[in-house]
Amino acid sequence: MDHAESWDAETISDALDLLQDMVLWDLVPERWEHIGLLLSRLEVALATGEADEARDVVVQLELSGPVRANRIGSAEKSGIPEPILERRNTLVHSLTGERDLQSRDQQDTSRTGVGRGDRPDR
Repeated sequence: MDHAESWDAETISDALDLLQDMVLWDLVPERWEHIGLLLSRLEVALATGEADEARDVVVQLELSGPVRANRIGSAEKSGIPEPILERRNTLVHSLTGERDLQSRDQQDTSRTGVGRGDRPDR
């Protein structure tokens, strides 16, 4: 079960921004492995609703993005590997799906007038 509702809107927005930017990153394989570990932590934070852990992971993801220079002799950079892309897609879906459901519920409530005598607006 997703518990993103316990996360603040800024954390969700920052996480989504990073996850969307991630598909543009070119990193060495070691950094992609590190990103994979961070995504695992983000999945656990989402499943358990741990907002502090989510914020920490988002900060670490920001710091793990592309850098201007690589070490001499480092491996060739590449785009996002398929397994990480799939996990990233799942996280984006989980975060946006939860938010979309909440906004739809709010729209339905305002449209039907629930809480105002249960009478629809005329």
